[in-house]
Amino acid sequence: MIPLLTDIVLIITGFQLILLAIVILRQKKGNPINKNLLVAFLLTKAFLILRWFSFRFDILSYNEFPYIYYVSGTGFLMLVPLLYLYIKSLCYKDFALKLPHLLHLIPAAIFVALAATSVAIQISTSEQNRTFIEVILGNYFWRIFWLMNFVQILFYIIAMLRTIHVYRMQLKNLYSTIDNFSLGWVFSLLAVISLHWLFVVSRATLSLLNIKIAILINSLDLFSITIFLVFTTVIVLKGLNQAELFAGINEKLKYANSKLPESELQKYLEDLNAFMETQKPYLTPSLTIDELSEKLSVPSWRLSQVINDSFNQNFFNFINRYRIEEVKKKFKEPASRKKTILEILYESGFNSKSTFNDVFKKYTGMTPSEFKKQIQN
Repeated sequence: MIPLLTDIVLIITGFQLILLAIVILRQKKGNPINKNLLVAFLLTKAFLILRWFSFRFDILSYNEFPYIYYVSGTGFLMLVPLLYLYIKSLCYKDFALKLPHLLHLIPAAIFVALAATSVAIQISTSEQNRTFIEVILGNYFWRIFWLMNFVQILFYIIAMLRTIHVYRMQLKNLYSTIDNFSLGWVFSLLAVISLHWLFVVSRATLSLLNIKIAILINSLDLFSITIFLVFTTVIVLKGLNQAELFAGINEKLKYANSKLPESELQKYLEDLNAFMETQKPYLTPSLTIDELSEKLSVPSWRLSQVINDSFNQNFFNFINRYRIEEVKKKFKEPASRKKTILEILYESGFNSKSTFNDVFKKYTGMTPSEFKKQIQN
């Protein structure tokens, strides 16, 4: 029953991957590199499903097409680099494929060379030696392959997590609120795809160790392909819907290369402090460093340097510190006693209750309710 269900899910997944790729290619809006990387990822997985299906049901015979069987396994080593590059293209609008990105193909190239060599030896050798070579291939070749695949997956998952972390830090240098830049789903998807690859590697390991527990192997097959079906559906829908939000910053942000002279730094700092106190730009929930720099007639990279050097803070923390002080001041005003905390936080420039609660506790050590109760008693 489980193998039949797995076959059905595989067929559905294969068709869905191809249909999603066609839908993405027909989309007129969006970053072409972003879309092409996602399409390449989807079609590579579709190809691997077709490969598995073809050899399992003897559409292609291993004995007749050993070269295709071995070399086509390269697709496994292409999946995670393509996903990594797709995540990079989501985060940065200036992302472009360059010659150094060919380094991501090294594991696949090594595998193709090994596969081609192995098959060439197998074909050219005598019948007597062929059985011996097949044993060697069976015992070592796929062990090397799955070890390489597992190490590669682990490396790229760490790289993707780091990319998103750096991206989030860069956002805080540019925006006073980052609630619109939803990243939670990306972390969730990385957890899901990690689980999928864990099932795939576990399944391969059982086969290589000749452990034949049918229910376990069949369950791993079903779970892994079902998880991937969910993963591809969500990443396509979310990726297309949030592409504009993700592509909001440049990877190579411009920053000053040297420290400002003290006199110049003080001048910038005085202008900044005076503007913050008199104009209160932090009351604008969507304030960005570009908007503030325009009002101050200072380049955004210079303003970022002033904030970092003078306050040891990024733009996000700098602005939200002012908002917290505004909230604290309102809590103490008799006119605000009848207002809810939600009303006060919106009046003070926040547009998210969760962000407000996190920032408030960070700077005061108390929740807003605790602080309000303390000063009003």
